[in-house]
Amino acid sequence: MDLTNRAQQATRITLLGAAVNAALLLAKFTAGILGNSQAIVADAIHTASDFATDIAVLVGIRFSRKPKDIDHAYGHGKYETIAAAVVGIALLAVGLKLGWDAIHTLFHAVGGQPVTRPSQAAFWAALLSIVSKEILYQKTVRIGRRTRNDAIIANAWHHRSDALSSIGTAAGIGLAVFLGAEWAIMDPVAAILVSALLLKVAFMIVKEQVGGLTEQSLPREVHDEIETISLSFPDISYPHNLRTRAVGQTVVIDLHVRMDPDMRVADAHTIVSKLEQKLRDRFGEDTITTVHIEPKRNASVQ
Repeated sequence: MDLTNRAQQATRITLLGAAVNAALLLAKFTAGILGNSQAIVADAIHTASDFATDIAVLVGIRFSRKPKDIDHAYGHGKYETIAAAVVGIALLAVGLKLGWDAIHTLFHAVGGQPVTRPSQAAFWAALLSIVSKEILYQKTVRIGRRTRNDAIIANAWHHRSDALSSIGTAAGIGLAVFLGAEWAIMDPVAAILVSALLLKVAFMIVKEQVGGLTEQSLPREVHDEIETISLSFPDISYPHNLRTRAVGQTVVIDLHVRMDPDMRVADAHTIVSKLEQKLRDRFGEDTITTVHIEPKRNASVQ
């Protein structure tokens, strides 16, 4: 998939997410105020963070699709990594806020302060959020995996986190609405569980993106595969000094190999060019490869 098509798909699904989030934001705030539900208002704030991260992802897509230039010889893929990190940090903040608010509410409830009983309007708004955000998650994560876009995948998890948050909200509201005010305490209990899940997902997203921003090497199995591809050429031996990293979705490979010192320069260049093309065939046409040739020392040291 070329960069233009990849960016177009990512932009379309993110714009769809932004539109859904804007509609849900309005619906939840209205239902929270009219339905006397602090839980659904808090859920609306979560949706507001989703909308904000949609904008961050769109900005990341816009910058990351720019071609290489004199100031960015490796392209602008790091903007995509930054966008994914922003999503993860926002998700972390939302998880902490929801968990803190839920613990605070539970603490006061145990102390005798009654939990406000919401109306059915808040319950139906939460159900609408669950269904719409789960559908949005499925569509977004499918595009993210197809385009290998970490920012889109992270944003998909932000959509699902909103759905999970709404499940806790709907459970608490539903119990209070249909079983009585004494069940309203289940709202903060469910919210604490949802918060823990959000924090776990957020930590995984942030950890992965920090690795990209700090030039973390690609996994060991990728290094093994690169060495295997190199050794598939009979004239190449002892692949070493292998260094890898990712600039967005662009793989960067630096590799040293040994070849017959008596081989013509033109022939060695042809072989190395074929190796570089084979690496691009495997890791993507945008893969940046630099292969340094060293003379083969002797038969015992390859």
